[in-house]
Amino acid sequence: MNLEGLVKFHSPRSLHPGTLFTRASPDSLSTADVMAAAGMAQRRASLGYAAFAAKMNLSKRAGAQAVSLLMAAAQKEATRYPVLCKLPARECEAVLKIIVIYAFLDFARSAATEMPCVACKGTGQQKGKLCKKCAGKKVVRAACNDCKGRGVAVNRLKSHLQGVPVYHHCKRCGGRGFERIASTVVYRAIAQVSDAISLDTWNKSLKHLSGYLITSLEKEVSWAEKQLQLITR
Repeated sequence: MNLEGLVKFHSPRSLHPGTLFTRASPDSLSTADVMAAAGMAQRRASLGYAAFAAKMNLSKRAGAQAVSLLMAAAQKEATRYPVLCKLPARECEAVLKIIVIYAFLDFARSAATEMPCVACKGTGQQKGKLCKKCAGKKVVRAACNDCKGRGVAVNRLKSHLQGVPVYHHCKRCGGRGFERIASTVVYRAIAQVSDAISLDTWNKSLKHLSGYLITSLEKEVSWAEKQLQLITR
């Protein structure tokens, strides 16, 4: 059983919502079996399980738990960044908190993620008219503008030469289907709590800490899935 199986369990569509069948075994897992396995996986891989649960909206508390655990990891990694070590304790914690929150938000993103429209500042209107970017909805999706969230785009040149549609990984989003949070957005948030970090310092140093935390979340989720598979095999 993998983590995606838990999503199906939380949103059952079969005629037997209390039973989950896996490919690995002809046997079924009862509700008690699934809950017990999930609990064990959560204990073995707390951060990865919490991050996955939050991303898939399986728990209302998972997001706060994932941010808290990621903050602990960030504090350990922060000792490798001189610019953070020089900051007063409270200021350093505030900067780290912002980096951690944005790293989690970036990890939890999908093509369906909605965010306030920047063009109209979430009002839905511009100069008394409906905002053209969000069509008055006040929010916009994070889906890539080039591939529309599919992760693949048409190669116009090759399609023209071969006479049939030729697809390739979308270069704009790297095949993810959505665009990551711009690093400048994170820096602007940091600038609100500290004036000791310049944009140059952010780009050359702290920006890498943000990337490290996002990668750590992805690795932790993989570890949580491995633990769940070991428990339910």
